[in-house]
Amino acid sequence: GINAEYGDYFIKSVVVTGSNRGIGLELIKYFVEQNKQHGDNKVKIVSCARKMSPDLKEISGDIYHVNLEITDLKSAAVAAEEVSNIVGSDGLNLLINNAAIMKHGKGVLGCSDLELMETLEVNVVGQHIVTNSFYPLLKRAAECNSYVPISCAKAAVINISSELGSIQNTTNSFTTAYRVSKAALNMLTKCQASDFIKDGIVSLSVHPGWVRTDLGGPRAPLSTKDSVEDIAYMIENCTEEHNGKYVRKELVTEPY
Repeated sequence: GINAEYGDYFIKSVVVTGSNRGIGLELIKYFVEQNKQHGDNKVKIVSCARKMSPDLKEISGDIYHVNLEITDLKSAAVAAEEVSNIVGSDGLNLLINNAAIMKHGKGVLGCSDLELMETLEVNVVGQHIVTNSFYPLLKRAAECNSYVPISCAKAAVINISSELGSIQNTTNSFTTAYRVSKAALNMLTKCQASDFIKDGIVSLSVHPGWVRTDLGGPRAPLSTKDSVEDIAYMIENCTEEHNGKYVRKELVTEPY
């Protein structure tokens, strides 16, 4: 479990964006379940989404919820202030940038300029806005945990990417805008990793598998629960060597 894997070190707080459904919701549920199993070292769990979904409301007693429109600078600044009040002087250990969209334009010719712009705005610019807004809280956590090795128990940014963002592995133009956005997100992760590690913050891009969600569709082989178990393993086991890496299940490296 997430609270137990570090020996003496614990994640004290986590923010998950796009947490009103799909993988984001399942991540929130996972942390809630962990808290029930490890009563002494409870994680402050913060769900971020435009608004609370009925699913989130069901577990609202176990979490904090902050409204966030990731592409809006003002919304991100207000959300960061609210999260700062929740986590206090301990700062924020873990930011999981999960919010994303996928439009289904057919190939390059079927991908409109608007589809590409909107997808990049949410999947890349939005992640950039959120991470920069929450950066002071991550830095604060790293400073508070100077004795903790580089890990998610110190301070970390996990960007939920996709294998569809792998340039090397691309053999067709299916969901062009989404592919382009995830390739760009991987580069953003690499840049974050370069800048943030000096402050003790580890950054990585994670492929969550092909998952049965509104985005992944009904034919996907993985349930959200399966995917979150894989992501949890990555969260628990990532170290400084994974900084800037693009990884999948069991921290296996994906080709850029």
